[in-house]
This record gives sequence, C-alpha cells and structure tokens, in this order.
Amino acid sequence: MADLIASNAACEAAVTRKTHKDQDRAWGRWITYTESIGLGHDPFLDDFTRPQRIRLMGAFAMAYREGRFSGPAHETLAEGTIRGAISYVASTFRDNDRTNPTLDYDGKLGRLLSRQFRAFRNKDPPLKQQKALPSIVLDELAKLQVTETQKATAQLAVGAFFYACRSCEYLKVSSAEERRTDILRIRCIRFFTEGRVMNNKTENLQEADCCSITFEMQKKDEKMDTVTQLTSGDSWLCPVKSWAIIVKRILSYPGANEDTPVSACWRNGKLDHLTAEEMVRALEAAVSSIGYDKLNLKPGDIGTHSIRSGAAMAMVLGDVPVYTIMMLGRWSSDAFLRYIRKQVEQFSHNVSKRMILHRSFRHIPEIDPRISPHDPRQRNHPNNAETRRNIGGDGARAARLPAFALYR
Repeated sequence: MADLIASNAACEAAVTRKTHKDQDRAWGRWITYTESIGLGHDPFLDDFTRPQRIRLMGAFAMAYREGRFSGPAHETLAEGTIRGAISYVASTFRDNDRTNPTLDYDGKLGRLLSRQFRAFRNKDPPLKQQKALPSIVLDELAKLQVTETQKATAQLAVGAFFYACRSCEYLKVSSAEERRTDILRIRCIRFFTEGRVMNNKTENLQEADCCSITFEMQKKDEKMDTVTQLTSGDSWLCPVKSWAIIVKRILSYPGANEDTPVSACWRNGKLDHLTAEEMVRALEAAVSSIGYDKLNLKPGDIGTHSIRSGAAMAMVLGDVPVYTIMMLGRWSSDAFLRYIRKQVEQFSHNVSKRMILHRSFRHIPEIDPRISPHDPRQRNHPNNAETRRNIGGDGARAARLPAFALYR
C-alpha cells in the first residue's frame, strides 16, 4: 500500500500545480456540460460507442468555443484554448482507466474533431505576438534611471537581454509556485577573470571578463544549464557589468544572501521584488520616450517576452550562428525562429544585392536513366508490389471496385 501511495504521489509530481488546476477546471466544465444534456450519470460515456464519444466531444468543444462556461467578458475562445481543454478532459478519462474519447479506431484524432479544430483556426484572428525589442530601448532605460526601482529595472532588463531570459526567470510573476521554471538566485551567477572564479562579494566584481549563469530548472525540464557570456566592451550594454551591478546591489540589502532572487530590490524600507508588470511599464515608457517615428513601435506592441525576442533578433542581425543562438537562448530546437521578425528593416539587409550577384546560372544536364525494362522496381511494372497494391496506381478507385473486378 505504501508503494502504491508513493507511486501516485510521483505521478502527481510529474506535472506542475498549474497543469493540475487547468485539468480540474476543464473536467469541471465537462461535468457541467454532461449534466446539462442529461448525461450527468455517465460522465465517462461508458454507454457510448467510440464514434459517439467523438461527436459528444465535438459538441462540448462547440459549447466551450462559444464561451458557455466563461464569464460575461469573454467572447469566442481561440482554437488553442479549446484544444487544450479537450486534451485535459481526455487526460482525465485516461487517469480513470478509460480510453481516450477523442481518438478513432486507428488511434488518431477523430476526423470530426480534427476538422472542427481546423475550422476554429481558420476563423480565429491572427495571433498578435509581442514585437522584438531593439537594444536602443535598453539604452533609453539607462537615461530614465532615477529611483531605486528604476535602476533595478534597467539593470535587470539588460542582464536578461544578454541571456534571452524568460520573464519568470528574473521577475516576480503570478502563480510562480505553480510553474516549472525556477527564478534565478544570486547563487546561480558566477564571475571569472582569466579563468579564475571571483567571490560575489568582491569589490571589483565589475572588472570580471566573464559571467556564467546556471538555470537550475527550466521550462523543458532542463536542469543546471549553464550559459556563459564574455564582456561586450560597452559601459552599459554588457552582460558581465550588468549582472555584477545586480549582484552587488542585492547583496548590499539587509538580509540578502546567496539564495535571494535576482528580482529583489529595496523600497519602502524593506526587501521587495520587481514584477513583470513593472518591467512592462518601464519598457513602454522607454519606447514612448524614443518615439514611434524612430522605432515604429507602440507601447502596446511590447511585453516582457519582447526582451527574449529582441535577444534572438539581435543575434540574427549580428550574424551569430544558429547553433549558438539555440544554445545561448536555451532553445531545444529551431523554435526561436518564431521570434525573428522579418518585418524588421535590417533583417533583409543586403539580401536583394546578394540575389542578383549571379544573374545567370547553367543547369547540368540529367543523365538518361539506364534501367532494364524487366526491372520490377520500375513504376507501373506489372510485378511491382506498389503497382499491384494500387491496381494501376489508383488505390482509391480500386477500393470502390467489387472484389470480383480486382481479379478478372
């Protein structure tokens, strides 16, 4: 019994608390729906066939889409939200030893649901992504430093930029305890000079030539991932100097130590933490100060993710190799390409010139195939297995022929 309890606890710990809450919410809405259509006695649809379950899931998706379970402020919900809710309901089915109600007999997403989701996507408005932040905005933040909060915000923005940080890695965010990603702490940041590690309390910490940050736990379950940056040579836009200033500032606060989060700041006579909302307001103020004419950016176009997006964009424009961008930004795939904005004017710099460098090119003639007419690997050869299976290459037509027609 103890092993069973431990096993269940391990399963619960496999996903975050937020995931559990989202799944519980989706299941609660499914229960509400089944009760509304007279199926409250059979929430797992045990009395229904697989095709019938798929149709009922489609009906639930439609009700969810129309906002039937949302507050009055909600309008039509996006396809991604609907798909996620259906997935959570299906997970609850499986958690209770039932088959996935969204899959057909082939183990694929039911055709009805697949088409329904596609129809939702077709009608959804284009996804509005936060725009990439150019580093000139970080320069502007330096000019706007007056209060302790403004100084801390500007320092964190620069530090996060060089390591393409997610907001939850360096700021206080809502439901932080429910997220998989851990916030950076002073102990995660190390400085080196000529290969020798420096004590974080060293007075001349800003003279280090190298800064390594260890991300203890990340979104993709990556643990203890260390990223290193060298000094840029700039007095302000420098990964080493910015993090050295942050570390020295935080360790000067009463009660601060190696376990203190990097979001810490001192205000109103006590240790407090910078929030994502405060960072957004600071970035918007800097964008407004520079002006729309120079950036073609409006304050509403950006958010905390603009720093991570801006880091990717800056590396691309700086001709940083793709594999380096992926490793420094801790992208496990080429997903960072989603952050690259081709509308940025400098993105296509010199591309048109390169496209006309070779105004003519010569094609190499093909070699005539030398295949024996008796080789059964040829397409449409009577002894080719694919040809026989498709009955002349038209499998769809053959499937409609009566059995006797296939063998006459």
